[in-house]
Amino acid sequence: MQLITSLRNPRVKFLRSLRHRKYRRREGRYLIEGIRIVEEALTSHAPVETLVYAPELLVSDRAHALVQNSDPASRLALSEDVFRSLSDRDTPQGIAAVVRIETRSLTELPADDDLLVVVTHQLRDPGNLGAIVRTCDAAGVTGLVVIEPSADLYDPQTVRATMGSLFAFPIVRLTDDTELAPWYAILRSLGLPLQVVASSAHGQRLHYDLDHRRPTVLLIGGERRGLPHALLADADATVRLPMIGRATSLNVSAATAALVYEIIRQRGIPSA
Repeated sequence: MQLITSLRNPRVKFLRSLRHRKYRRREGRYLIEGIRIVEEALTSHAPVETLVYAPELLVSDRAHALVQNSDPASRLALSEDVFRSLSDRDTPQGIAAVVRIETRSLTELPADDDLLVVVTHQLRDPGNLGAIVRTCDAAGVTGLVVIEPSADLYDPQTVRATMGSLFAFPIVRLTDDTELAPWYAILRSLGLPLQVVASSAHGQRLHYDLDHRRPTVLLIGGERRGLPHALLADADATVRLPMIGRATSLNVSAATAALVYEIIRQRGIPSA
């Protein structure tokens, strides 16, 4: 094992560059950190390219097992100080990984009668986006579509908020929303009785009153402006959650959870 101890090492500089969005985009790579998310990436057969670890920081049997079971050719050992320079945690667990960014298209999402796709439009907060990823995983959705400009799906804060759910189901990133309407048409041409449901504080119907047992695309607007008129116009129904108390709205990740779980409740999906 050759231990890298210099912050000036080219491989260390590359790892540090992945802390910034423009370099993640340019390199098509991102860095994940922590025992749980590295385990999830490996278990889910995510495109992990390099396992990064600091022997001095490995105090967990799980972390040791991840290193020992990895391909020696893909390991990169760092000193404690060098690893800490990459980490945004106060108490790093000494293990991280470089993962290749996968590009998916809408047509790769499974198209069947159980379809449930959540579309987020220009979310700004990484924590909200990460929490929605986790909710979608927990609820067993078909896929997630992220409309940009958006919080970066591969930002360390987003990745941490997903708690490993980032690798559990397909996620599609779109540079704008113009691809959605043609995709709806493709799904309907396959014979799916698709409904597009837009969430809005000014929705015409309560979400609970709509029949969600059909293949469904659920549109979620950004924190400040909600959904644009064009997406609302393409929707088959515009729904709202009831606001019974003094609060007039929910955090977007909390609202998404309430919307998604009502859909799966209606579909009668048994608990695990």
